[in-house]
Amino acid sequence: KKFQLVFITSEVAPFSKTGGLGEAMDGLPTAMAGLGHRVMVIAPRYDQYKEAWDTGFWSSVTMGGKQEKVHFFHTYKQKVDYVFVDHPTFLERVYGLTGSKLYGPEWGKDFADNQARFAYFCKAAMVAITDLPLGGAVYTDNCTIVCNDWHSALVPMFVHAERSANSSKWAKTKTCLLCHNAVFQG
Repeated sequence: KKFQLVFITSEVAPFSKTGGLGEAMDGLPTAMAGLGHRVMVIAPRYDQYKEAWDTGFWSSVTMGGKQEKVHFFHTYKQKVDYVFVDHPTFLERVYGLTGSKLYGPEWGKDFADNQARFAYFCKAAMVAITDLPLGGAVYTDNCTIVCNDWHSALVPMFVHAERSANSSKWAKTKTCLLCHNAVFQG
């Protein structure tokens, strides 16, 4: 049986990587696509990735009682859809290339708004799954979502909350949380 698999991650090599998470999200989705599954990886757009193109898709999510715009860039490599959440909270964080400064200005120091940044990321990722057309079709909620580390850990809770409010929403979705390194769990 073939599945639709969505990996939600704060890093994916070669686009963004501080360590093992980025490497794992480079290899595992590609391997799953090689087995014939439809695979999407969703990550923040920290820099100008020359391979990723503007999807022209716009939506919004509610953050702190107001609407926050959602926009995506996309590339398709080795049978994997790579979707990048485009928002100033990720892209305009560091002067020049982000490099290893994904979570803070230097190793061991987090940006003060990381919780809000990644809560927004989780909500935007859910929009990509249900609304962003890729290859002529959206992934829809008939998928398995693999959340990676604390940056995407709110997704299963958000899915559950939306499903509780409307039993037909996310009805066929399965979620799991994959912890890569217990030291870096928020």
